[in-house]
Amino acid sequence: MSYSLTMTSGSPTIAEVNLAAFNENVRTLKKAVGNSMLMAVIKTNGYGHGSVPIGREAVKAGADRLGVTTVEEGALLRESGISVPIHLLGSIMPEQAADAVYYGLTASVSSIKLAHAISDEATREGKTIPVHLKIDTGLHRFGISPGEASNFCKSCYNLPGLQWEGIYTHFSSADERDWETTEQQYKLFIDTVSKLHDLGFNFLIRHVGASTVAIERKDMHLDMVRSGIALFGYPPELHQRDLISLKPVMQLKSKILHVRELPPNTPIGYGGCYVTTTAEKIAIVPVGHGDGYQRALSNKGEMLVRGHRAKIVGTISLDQTVIDVTNVPDVCEGDEVVMMGGQGKEEILAREIAGWMDSIVDEVLSSLMERIRRVYV
Repeated sequence: MSYSLTMTSGSPTIAEVNLAAFNENVRTLKKAVGNSMLMAVIKTNGYGHGSVPIGREAVKAGADRLGVTTVEEGALLRESGISVPIHLLGSIMPEQAADAVYYGLTASVSSIKLAHAISDEATREGKTIPVHLKIDTGLHRFGISPGEASNFCKSCYNLPGLQWEGIYTHFSSADERDWETTEQQYKLFIDTVSKLHDLGFNFLIRHVGASTVAIERKDMHLDMVRSGIALFGYPPELHQRDLISLKPVMQLKSKILHVRELPPNTPIGYGGCYVTTTAEKIAIVPVGHGDGYQRALSNKGEMLVRGHRAKIVGTISLDQTVIDVTNVPDVCEGDEVVMMGGQGKEEILAREIAGWMDSIVDEVLSSLMERIRRVYV
């Protein structure tokens, strides 16, 4: 059974995505990496911004390649008409090889079983599929250890249907500016690539760095740099704002549904974990952890109303958040609420929200669910 919905308006909670700011960020990062290629990493629904519009804009702005995690993410981009190389940066199961080959996705390979599965499928379809060898230099998620790389290549390098286009690693501590560890991992990678070259195993594209390396370490740019969170206006570390000019791409907005006054000693929300100490005016905002506005912000976070900061009070529920608007002049139902972005002279950025959550910007942005309508401006 199918349903056809005719609606005159949607939920007041929206994520406003500024494509012009995103385009400018891509161009800025493209300039920062110089002669190296730029991979725009747009996994997790484009870090919450919408993978297809963001993917198209990244290509328009000059990104050479796109990076995703899953076959489904890559397939969606292909079905949307995007033709640039799309990398699967996460490992996939051998049974997903058929879809990876069908959609022409560049897989990360670090297992013999997966290499054979892609080879078999590519041969069956009469194709040659580019793949990249992942080397584990210290992150210890997946990848071939440097000591096993030569034996792996002896087993898999000449499999039919595979073009070993690239070789790469992912640093464990670059965003923490642990340069000693990062430089050790970089050297281990370069030494491994050199040894493989001496054995006759060559790779056209070498890449190791993400946003931090793009911004701070030109000596590690190699043939390609993979930038993710910086594309959306947030360099991984606060001090990097002085090294590169990037603009936040998303604003998160809603409207006040209801305003009421409560007397002193009134518990608010599930569990009554917040109790008014004086007479307080509260407002209900239609956003909750069902939208990806994290419950961890309960009694910690703030929102903007009429250019003033209003504290979150009580436990954030699945669909609503309560804010204290006692000190907001002339507040009324229908007023705009800014959860992330600017209003008047005040601004709340994703980094501040991450601080309230004891988390990182990536989680703040990528957690936003699809029921929050994206509006592209």
